[in-house]
Amino acid sequence: MITKVILLIVLILTPIIGLYAYTNKQSVDVIEEQINTRNEEKLSYFLTQLESTLDQNMMYAALATKDPEIRNVGFGNMPESGYDRQNVIQSIQDKLALFSITNQVMNIISIYFPRSDLSISTVSSALSDPKEFIDHYTPTWKLNKVDVNGVHMDAFSRYFVTPSQVDSMDLMSSEMIIRVDFLTKNISNLLDGFTLNGNSDAFFYHGSDQVVYSSKANIGLIRQVMKDYPLDQFTSNSKYRTIVKIDGKKYLLYTLASSKMDWSMVDIEPLDEILQPVVHSRNLFYVMLVLLFLFGIVSAFLLYSHIQVPIRILIRGVEQMKNKNFAYQIRSRRKNEFQSLFDSFNGMAIEIDQLLKRVYTEEVRSREAIMKQLQSQINPHFLYNCLAYIVNMAKMNKNQLVIAMAHNLGDYYKYTTRNESLVSTIQMEMDLAVSYMDIMNSQLEKLHYTIAIPEGMLELKIPRLLIQPMIENAIVHGLEEREEEGLITITGIVEANNCKLVIEDNGSGLSSDALHMLRKTTGQEVNISKRTGVWNVNHRLKYYFGDHSGVHIDHSTLGGLRIELYWEIVDKE
Repeated sequence: MITKVILLIVLILTPIIGLYAYTNKQSVDVIEEQINTRNEEKLSYFLTQLESTLDQNMMYAALATKDPEIRNVGFGNMPESGYDRQNVIQSIQDKLALFSITNQVMNIISIYFPRSDLSISTVSSALSDPKEFIDHYTPTWKLNKVDVNGVHMDAFSRYFVTPSQVDSMDLMSSEMIIRVDFLTKNISNLLDGFTLNGNSDAFFYHGSDQVVYSSKANIGLIRQVMKDYPLDQFTSNSKYRTIVKIDGKKYLLYTLASSKMDWSMVDIEPLDEILQPVVHSRNLFYVMLVLLFLFGIVSAFLLYSHIQVPIRILIRGVEQMKNKNFAYQIRSRRKNEFQSLFDSFNGMAIEIDQLLKRVYTEEVRSREAIMKQLQSQINPHFLYNCLAYIVNMAKMNKNQLVIAMAHNLGDYYKYTTRNESLVSTIQMEMDLAVSYMDIMNSQLEKLHYTIAIPEGMLELKIPRLLIQPMIENAIVHGLEEREEEGLITITGIVEANNCKLVIEDNGSGLSSDALHMLRKTTGQEVNISKRTGVWNVNHRLKYYFGDHSGVHIDHSTLGGLRIELYWEIVDKE
């Protein structure tokens, strides 16, 4: 019962769990998709903003090349000394500083005029050596170290040459070389704004040794990501996203390559923290589910204890009564409706037991009466024949035969007329059978018999007068009318609790039809056959030993009939 209830609870909860798991997965997928869309848009916006800022710096460099005063110096028209030369230099520096301030970012604009061998910069220390300035020439943005008032700072540098068709290998033939240094501090500030409203760690990436972090970046986490998941495999794509796992926690990793630089924007979002409300809701659901399951188990146990157990006790009581243990009493004290039912059952069992005892007593008396009535059906003509034999033998002066017949007849009737007990032993029954066969042999003078019964079987109790009627049938109906020598064999067989007494003769026997009819009439409740002895013995065996006993009749290998008396050994009071 309790197993079925638990199974029912599981079956009820299973679709609920399945539905919740599906909806939870859908919710997580939607949240992840929204996060992915939002972060990709943020990355794209940031990268566009960064590229726009770089484009502004390129534009200022282009404007510088259009300035007449700067172009004039580029052509080599530069005062050699004195106030005019210094005035031109100061004027150009002011214009470059104006370009730098207008951009609202920290940058350095430097110009080198090869024809005048003149270097001018918004930061005087940035152009300490024109040769080094030229040696680091690059037409694209490249991370570099610049000296800002004695401090080496990281900056993205790019060169512009006028005229633009000048070969990069012959820069000294150009009119001017402009270098714009865009300090990475600007990118860090942009990254700070990018991560201001979230928990992400964004950084600008070119290689494991060229990384620009925000001021609030979790550098340890970023380096662990770069160690466990080399980013070069991701940044080779224009954009990429995946889920990485660091220290047992999941993170969303995004990469977006710049279209104007050989760099990529990388962002790391803590997926577990983002999904924490969903996870908390899921865990709360599972806790409630476990509590619900435990509540169901407790309810099932209470149902089992208060209903199923009492029902089983009642079933056990019914089974005891079915097994004929009618004195069985239920011993249980329960303070509920079942106690009244138990008391009623016990009262019913007492009444049934008393009733059965009365019925059993009446049945015993009835069986004794029936067995005495069956015993009284012994053929009285046997006595008349024996007395006639004695008279004849006396007339012929055969005194010894008369004495022998008288002794045998006395033993025979001494046993058959003793009614104080309806039960005898096989040994006593065989003594009666021998006396009878000796009496009949005295009359027929052609009868032989053999007896083979195990000694352990001779003391078994059976109803009286079972064997003699079978021998009488064999002699009267099978051997008496034959001229040949007659033979009767009596064999005892014990197998486990089953016993058999087999009586065979070499008489005339019966045809198959007659044998079939004898079998049929022997099993009927009312005797309609002339052979009352077989019917009598069959019913007395069944009355005494029960339905698993009786008489079986068949053809004998000796030529006559084979009569088998069979029964189970049972204890009889």
